Amino acid sequence: QSRFAPMKLRKLQHDLNTHLSSKEIDTVVSAIHTAAGGDFKKVAGASDFCSILVNSLEITDVPALCASAFHYSSLVAVRERELDSDMECSLEEHKCIQHAGSDAKYLCALAGSGIESFGTHAVKIALDAARLKSMETLASEVVVARNAALDSQDARNLRSLLLSVNEEGDWRALAIRSAACLYRLEGLEAHRSLSSSSTTTTTTTTPKATRARVQTLEESRASQEALHIYAPLAARLGMFRLKTELEDAAFRTLYPHSHAFVSALCGGENTNSVGEGMKSVLDDITNQMKRVVQEDCTFMENIDNVSVMARVKEPYSVWRKILKMSKESNKPVRSFSILDVPDAVALRVVFSARKLTPDEPDATTQRREREMCYYVLELCTRNWPETSDSRFKDYVKNPKENGYQSLHYSSRKRWRGTEWPFEVQIRSRDMHRVAEYGVAAHWSYKRNDIDGDSSSRAAAAARLARSSSESSVEEWRMKQAMRSYVDPEIMEPAQHLGDEFRRQRKLERDQTLAPYLEALSGAQTDMTRENVFVFVSVRAPAANAPTEGTVLSLPRGSRVLDAIRVAEKWSSTLESGGNLYDGRNSFVALRNGLRTSAMGSERLDNGDVVSIFPSAELVSSKKRSVNPHYFQ
Repeated sequence: QSRFAPMKLRKLQHDLNTHLSSKEIDTVVSAIHTAAGGDFKKVAGASDFCSILVNSLEITDVPALCASAFHYSSLVAVRERELDSDMECSLEEHKCIQHAGSDAKYLCALAGSGIESFGTHAVKIALDAARLKSMETLASEVVVARNAALDSQDARNLRSLLLSVNEEGDWRALAIRSAACLYRLEGLEAHRSLSSSSTTTTTTTTPKATRARVQTLEESRASQEALHIYAPLAARLGMFRLKTELEDAAFRTLYPHSHAFVSALCGGENTNSVGEGMKSVLDDITNQMKRVVQEDCTFMENIDNVSVMARVKEPYSVWRKILKMSKESNKPVRSFSILDVPDAVALRVVFSARKLTPDEPDATTQRREREMCYYVLELCTRNWPETSDSRFKDYVKNPKENGYQSLHYSSRKRWRGTEWPFEVQIRSRDMHRVAEYGVAAHWSYKRNDIDGDSSSRAAAAARLARSSSESSVEEWRMKQAMRSYVDPEIMEPAQHLGDEFRRQRKLERDQTLAPYLEALSGAQTDMTRENVFVFVSVRAPAANAPTEGTVLSLPRGSRVLDAIRVAEKWSSTLESGGNLYDGRNSFVALRNGLRTSAMGSERLDNGDVVSIFPSAELVSSKKRSVNPHYFQ
């Protein structure tokens, strides 16, 4: 790979040309070379990794790209030392590991790397990303080691753990770790393709046998993590292109035959049939929907703004929908076509009602918006009448448990003799915010400054008073989010045309991400205030028995004993009846490798590891520690 380093570096520079100045690009290139330490394989890999951040995440700020280069190179260095016991680490890294412990190896790998010369912001992002990597490694050892598959509860708790650990960290660290998952999947896929082609040319393996190749354990784990951990995190960050790429790569790896089947359904590269039909129907109904709402005087007189958005369902989402339809109808999966998926093509109409008077209460405006949803629905039924398989779902009168509100209406559009299904989703701007960012984000302005003193509440009231010229509290909250997450340096116009173009592009991207990041920050604060997420590992007394592991979500303030009591109900190994600490039980518990007190009264923090194993295997009660083997 080292011979490709110059080419990959030039490609990254080309990708950055529309985002950064020449001086800024030189800084990123310098960071890559410094992080690689003269190793051209690392230069090539770091260039590829940064390209993913630029193209899939649109992360183009210099500190984040510099941090990404050092993060990549440090992970490679740790991996190389694990594979080669004779390889020595730097003096600074050795001292760091002696002080912090082996679980901090990813943090310590940055010691002496030279990242400090690229600014404190880059250092912070890299340290936050290393801390997240440490948590992921623990999860792999404690939870995923027992099974290639992640169950839904483990995945949910792991996502929450990563968010909680990074509460005080930079959001770019979460983005870097999500990008690392995609990089890993693409690398595994490239290796698999290379291995398959080598096997084909050197053996008499039939094409059928090659296609039947089962994915490795590493491929399975990486794909499961992509689907259940990093794709949802990417969506919470507002990075939907990354989410789609993660899902598609994982889907292609885990279920290659199903991926090929769904890709064929969605048109694949055949733009002359299905693909062309979906695009034509989408363009046609989008333009028609825009005309319908804009030419209706009654509707336009009562709104401030309206937007019509369109999308084609991604292959992984189509597959999940077909599986659900197959289960509900008792029909085989392969009996379905894309024409059976009612929302394969969908429109979304989002609007804000105009206040009839300046002092109209928000509740009154919201009530009229709900009524206007049904008015738009009536416009849709006039233009696209109901068909025999039309569906109507009223989530406005009957919201989902998570607060989701919207009207869903499906119909069909004729194109070249075929009836193509599509769905229209109708919602207000407030409903859309709940759907995109969650209930907590939508109502966070009511919670803002509640925990502060009277002066802070007065300050909040004053800010609201000053914002009275704005159309709503929602708009004020959006502007607050912009101030928090938009780089202040890009608010002022640039002097040169090229710099101004780059400034506008970055400003648009930051403004798009701002509400997602604000919602994520609120969710992180709520989680750390209310919960603590810990790993629990249970080792059976029997020789060669598998170790059980999971991630528990416990109330904030929980102690070791609370984790043990939950583990007793969850673990098939623990049959102690809740008597772990009565002096007669054969199991002992440790927290982060240290023996706990008799009552297990130690308070738990996010990321703690509670290990339960046979007392006969305790190495030394005087040292209050265990053999590191039990954490591997």
